[in-house]
Amino acid sequence: MDAIQLLRAAYLGAAASVLVVFAIPATRSRFLDYGPRNAKRGTVEKEHGAQGKTVKADGGVLSDLLDTLAKVRVPHSWFTSFYAVSSILSLLWAAELLVKGPGFRAIAQYVPDGSRSMTFQQVMVVWVMMLAQGSRRLYECMVIAKPSSSEMWVGHWALGIFFYVATSVAVWVEGSLIALKHAPTARDFAIDPPSLRTFVGVMMFILASGLQHDCHAYLASLKDKKSSSGKDKSAYRLPKHPAWNISMTPHYFAECLIYLSLAITAAPQGDGMNWTLGSGLVFVTVNLGVTAYGTRKWYEHEFGVAAVNGKARMLPLIF
Repeated sequence: MDAIQLLRAAYLGAAASVLVVFAIPATRSRFLDYGPRNAKRGTVEKEHGAQGKTVKADGGVLSDLLDTLAKVRVPHSWFTSFYAVSSILSLLWAAELLVKGPGFRAIAQYVPDGSRSMTFQQVMVVWVMMLAQGSRRLYECMVIAKPSSSEMWVGHWALGIFFYVATSVAVWVEGSLIALKHAPTARDFAIDPPSLRTFVGVMMFILASGLQHDCHAYLASLKDKKSSSGKDKSAYRLPKHPAWNISMTPHYFAECLIYLSLAITAAPQGDGMNWTLGSGLVFVTVNLGVTAYGTRKWYEHEFGVAAVNGKARMLPLIF
């Protein structure tokens, strides 16, 4: 078994499963909506039920089974657990790598000799970047985000946990053989001039992180304004932030840039990027892309087609 290939296959398999769910209308409507989009759908269903109207047509056993599965939901606030898991595992793996712990050795033994490898310095830099990402998002969820009554399907939550567990390993797995032989010294913590690749990757990471933080803070402020007006605390307003001029979901766009920066910074010598983290980027792009598709539909329904005309769903000039 090759640990690197297994991780790549897991990322791509997860991305494919999201596309399958998205491609089938019966599963897309049940499993992919979350946050305000799901809250809106739930409100409509409750109103119809209160009026004694038929909510859905009889679709048989399969339809009933899908409906039952779709009801297994968790609070949207559980997003916080993604970043708690990410931050904790980053610290755990740092300790494992430094002392050559059993968990690290158990994975490293399945990395084939002769694989192109990251340097130990690359492992350290990318580890710091991932810890910074997880810690920042944990802070945003706990301090900046506003309480919400919306929910998400439990499968969406499970996919998120899978991603952060896998990525906590992906940031170092292609440098595991070097790390296994490396004896840490004070020299490892010296700050040397970065390579062009590291400079580009780290600068992209910093700028994308700043953009995402600004977007999340702005979205939280929209709820503040609604709450102070005495209306529904969970209501949303059409964003007027400049970032929404280039994308309907600029925070998702920033997320893609963040994982692209990790893949660039972690690229082994001779490779354009780290293809394990690149496979993770594919999952991020697909997962957020299908959500961005639903977000645009929701904006069109809430604010009209003219309000979103000419704006990309997620990736400027692409999608």
